[in-house]
Amino acid sequence: MKLSQRRRGRDRANKAAQRKATSKVRKRSRNGDKPHVGYLVIHGVGNQHRHIGSDRSPLRHMGRGIVDPIAKALGESSVTWTETPECRKSSAEWPFGTPAHATVGITGPETQTGTVLIAEAVWADRFPRPPWYLRWLLTLGFVLLTLPAALLLVGPDRRDRSFWAPTETSFRQTFLSSLRDGLRPGAFLVSPDFRHVARMAWRFLTSVVLLAAFTAMFMEHPWWTASCAAVLIVLLSTRLNVADHVIMAAARDQEREKLLDFLEERLRWMRAHCDEIVMVAHSQGGFLAHQLMARHGGRNQSKVVRLVGVGSGLKPIWLLQQIKRPLVWAVAWMLPIASLCLAWGTSPLIEPSNSEVSAGMLMQLKAMVPALALPLAAQSTEFSTGTLQDMAESMERVQSGLLLVGDMSWGRWAAIMVSAMLTLVCGLIIKIHIRPAAKSLFALPPSKGPKQLRWEEYSSQHDMVGRMLLPTLPQGVEQEATPVLGHPLGDHTKYFDGDGLLGRRLAARLLADLESSRRRNFGARQWAETVARYERALRKQHDRRRCFQGVLMLWVTVGVLTPRIAGGATIVGSVIESWKPLVVATLVLSAVFTWRGRRSHRELVAMLDAELRGEPQQTPPVRIVVPERRTATTMALALGAVFAFLGALGLSLLSRLQPAWNVGSPGAPMLAAIILAILAGAAGSGYRVRRRWVAGAGLLACLPALISNGPLDASAPAWATAPGGPLAAVVLVAASIALIGLMRARMVHLPETPSSLSPVVPGPREVSRNVLTHGADGRPQ
Repeated sequence: MKLSQRRRGRDRANKAAQRKATSKVRKRSRNGDKPHVGYLVIHGVGNQHRHIGSDRSPLRHMGRGIVDPIAKALGESSVTWTETPECRKSSAEWPFGTPAHATVGITGPETQTGTVLIAEAVWADRFPRPPWYLRWLLTLGFVLLTLPAALLLVGPDRRDRSFWAPTETSFRQTFLSSLRDGLRPGAFLVSPDFRHVARMAWRFLTSVVLLAAFTAMFMEHPWWTASCAAVLIVLLSTRLNVADHVIMAAARDQEREKLLDFLEERLRWMRAHCDEIVMVAHSQGGFLAHQLMARHGGRNQSKVVRLVGVGSGLKPIWLLQQIKRPLVWAVAWMLPIASLCLAWGTSPLIEPSNSEVSAGMLMQLKAMVPALALPLAAQSTEFSTGTLQDMAESMERVQSGLLLVGDMSWGRWAAIMVSAMLTLVCGLIIKIHIRPAAKSLFALPPSKGPKQLRWEEYSSQHDMVGRMLLPTLPQGVEQEATPVLGHPLGDHTKYFDGDGLLGRRLAARLLADLESSRRRNFGARQWAETVARYERALRKQHDRRRCFQGVLMLWVTVGVLTPRIAGGATIVGSVIESWKPLVVATLVLSAVFTWRGRRSHRELVAMLDAELRGEPQQTPPVRIVVPERRTATTMALALGAVFAFLGALGLSLLSRLQPAWNVGSPGAPMLAAIILAILAGAAGSGYRVRRRWVAGAGLLACLPALISNGPLDASAPAWATAPGGPLAAVVLVAASIALIGLMRARMVHLPETPSSLSPVVPGPREVSRNVLTHGADGRPQ
């Protein structure tokens, strides 16, 4: 009996010890499985709460957009994705429930493993919205109140930093540098000032064309306009009114604070499940994440080591917030009024209808047209003298127009004075009342944790939300531009697509986070260097493509507006009257270049993934001509295109006035002008232009001189009696100069091969690994 009792007591003690040991093992396993690094993804504007659990959810779209590049490079088995759905049931510990999250296991190239926690913060339905019958009215009222904010769409971006924030230390040096570049055509065409002016002109032209299209539709089709307005009001009354999200962040303080409370709870959940947190926020989520980090003196920065904004709406929403201030609202309205007054007051300098400069240039063109088309034998001394007199008179008119000797009425001088006074008042208001409050703008409070928060902002050069330059962020926050597609709207929504480069850059940072937590090498450094090389290549390629598109649109605009301007119309009036062909040309060119950009982007990203997998690479596909070797070729091709266009007009008139001369193929120089104009845009953008294309266009311009009869003159040689002979000579000279420039062109191959880069000094870990694998004498062991 005693033995059995003693045995039962021993069994109970063994079972208790086993349960205690099992609990310790489970506790150790739970602590060991706890991810060290966690990523919290915050979406932007939209109804993302309707996509929870689908492939369009922020967790899968943004989260998998970061880890999928690792699976493509290291193999599908290197990444495991274990997802837990969202639980909206509130509890005492988590009042807003728990977010949808995924535990991601990553296996490195040397079979080392790491774990990352990725969670989403879906805020689209976490704030109260106005009733449907008031929603559209409040939205339209806010849009009318902040109407000057539309100028943000055509304002300067990060590419204009050298123009708005020059590197020279004084105004005198900046002025002299700009003047020196302006007096040298070669330097002016490649200078940042020229590119800045060209971008502003491009956006202004696009805005005028769109405004003219809407105005014409409203005036010509009132019933269609009324129907569109009714449909718009209905859409603004539904959940599709995503503009209400922006209005909430900019104007409704109570709703915004409730939303920040929700995000703070999601951040608290992340702190309970990992040791270091990285916040990745897109669009309006970037504004909310910044507000969260700056809230209550930075108390939410605990465990947050990095804040990553992608196409952030921080600057636009902040500017919309400031418009509520009376002084800022006054400045926002006075600046556009001052610009309109200045444009109207100085119109005699730029408008062909009342500008001596434009009238003189038109006289030069009219004098050149017959000189290019008539045979040399038919150009008498009186004709040459009259042509030279017309050229001299046109130069005098141009000089008089530049010296403001033309008719400037008192009304235009008054408009210029009003513009100057409004600009001066705005400058004083900004200097005295606005700038002092913006000295520490966007600066986050210092973190109280062991690690300081690192803030990074990524944006495409063309993203209409994230590309804004002003107001400036703290130094070191804005990163290099991320190439996407080169489209103002498409870039903002495609950062985390499967073929995006931003996901691969963030994947490199994720591998670096694993290296710092696991003390093992995941290849993050080599990954980051490879991605950086392809980013530079795509950035250059996007800039070249958009420059080419802009030049082509410039040629189309000149061809469409020139007939109307020559008839006495103003520039703005000509644009309004020609809005249909301009809209068609804009849409067609945008579609073609976007399609081509998407195709080349995917090709380069496929090459990047192959290089990350260690596959041998082919010859770099991107070849760009260096800017210093483009100027002579571009100017020669452009002048050849202009002369060919004028010669084609002269030959067309000559064929009607002199039918006996049998002028053949008068349209051939016009086709040559189109080809030369396209080649000039390609050469100026950095594309490689084949010499046979230039030679073919030059021979095409000579075709009328080769097949036409001309006047009968036995004393003159055949080449002197051919119509279009001067045109052929001028175009051949321009083509010869362009061919010489093409032969001297120097190409740059992108992306650079690793051997062409500067050598990198290895760290202690790499040195020790090389010694272990190769020995101290460098021989393999």
